[in-house]
Amino acid sequence: MAHKHESSTSSELTPLVYDMSTFPEEENSGLSSSHSPLHRAPAWQFWRTTSPPHRLYLLLLMSCIPFGGHFVKNGMSSLEQLMLDDPDFPITNTMYGALLSAVSVPSMFLPLLGGRLMDKSGHHSIRFFLIWICVGQAIFAIGMQLKLYWLALFGRIIFGVGEGSVVVGARVFIASWFQNRELTFAMGVSVAVTNVSKMMAKSTVAPIALYFGGYVQALWYGVVICVVSALIGVLVCHYTLNLKRIVKSRVISEEPLDPGLHWLKDYVARKRHKHCWRKSHVHAKQISCDNIHNFSRMFWIIAMLHVSSINVFHLFQNVSASYLFQRYDYSIVKAGVVSSFSHLFVVFAPFIGLAIDQFGGRGVLIILSAIMSVLAYVFMIFTELNPLVSMLLISICLSFTPTILMAAIPSSVSRKSFGTAFGVVEITDAIGATFGNLLVGYLRDESGSYRDVMFMLLGMAILVLLLAFFLIFEDSRHGWVLSAPSGRSLALSVDDEDSVDNPAVLEARYGANGEASLIADECTA
Repeated sequence: MAHKHESSTSSELTPLVYDMSTFPEEENSGLSSSHSPLHRAPAWQFWRTTSPPHRLYLLLLMSCIPFGGHFVKNGMSSLEQLMLDDPDFPITNTMYGALLSAVSVPSMFLPLLGGRLMDKSGHHSIRFFLIWICVGQAIFAIGMQLKLYWLALFGRIIFGVGEGSVVVGARVFIASWFQNRELTFAMGVSVAVTNVSKMMAKSTVAPIALYFGGYVQALWYGVVICVVSALIGVLVCHYTLNLKRIVKSRVISEEPLDPGLHWLKDYVARKRHKHCWRKSHVHAKQISCDNIHNFSRMFWIIAMLHVSSINVFHLFQNVSASYLFQRYDYSIVKAGVVSSFSHLFVVFAPFIGLAIDQFGGRGVLIILSAIMSVLAYVFMIFTELNPLVSMLLISICLSFTPTILMAAIPSSVSRKSFGTAFGVVEITDAIGATFGNLLVGYLRDESGSYRDVMFMLLGMAILVLLLAFFLIFEDSRHGWVLSAPSGRSLALSVDDEDSVDNPAVLEARYGANGEASLIADECTA
């Protein structure tokens, strides 16, 4: 009975297993033999590190970190018409486009710095950027409330300082903790949560503004959502730091793992593998976050396709409610609700990710997505078909294209450069968004309608289709690793902790320096 009592009261301060030979002295890692083993927690206690569902709970929390940033950015679409029609503080379409672009300007360079900061000092520096998001949105709300456009613009810039790096940090968190066969699924969860925030913004922001009699109250609603996201980020940092603290000393001492702790098995194995690699390959040259020019050509193609495909949808979504209001004579609320349907099917992204991990077919899906994006704009420009059809087509495209491309990035760079790689992608996205939003506002002011804007977006959709074919061509030159199931697609991964067992990875990373065969021999010795 005493032993059972010890097991039930064991905490995360106790060792992974109890082994007298492992801890001959009390001072070893600060643990004494009087501690009981760390046992698997019940499934219903999902918040505990040793509970089987904890990993899914952690994934959901990680995906919610950028929730506030996405919410605020997409809520602007539903408020656009209210801002343009405000008799007390009217703004032009170009001024509205500048407010959108102001968020993207800092993201032209800061996500790279933020990514490198996370590569160097750890993922938990994301807390700093979460604070900037909250402060920036609050300044923006104050500026619009005081009718000071310059202050509102300044607040949007401050918001952008943190928003891009928070997105990068969340992706790095997920890519670092959910690797290999489950990475597409994990990215799918992230994409699904992101689009839930967008749907929530577009369907709730306008009603709140109308209920309180002004859009400023809706901006403060965004501040509240940002604060909640920041608290979630702090909670994620707490959980991951706690997990690292539990495992680190056990890995160094090569302590065996309790077989009942299934979900910790992969994480501990990777840490032990990495520890062994560092000891036996101290002088091996690795791609660092400083060597961006060493990123593979596949990475740069994926980055270009990502910025093109994301902006062909996001530029439209930023003005979708206003477009539906003018083109189809919808009310402001109905326009916001209908435009939110462009995010509807994205909630199924995790299940699509699971299917892709199992059966492959990424290339075919990217081509299919590009074709549907062209059709969506053709329907809106040249037909009187219900716009809901185009919204649903866009939703289907967004349900798997970002998931596929985001999951492909960690397989194309070193794990030590995850933050830098995602930072580069975020920068390219920001450049496209900045100039794209300004161009949309300019075309709208010059033409007085959305016709030129829609033709521009149709041209971008055709460009995405051409880039998709180019990616397929590049994939064929590498043995169809992108289109293969996850087990095969790992062949080109340059992940630090898997590379020592993978000759293809060694060739990809060290082949240019003529070191592949030497390192491979050392690893198999």
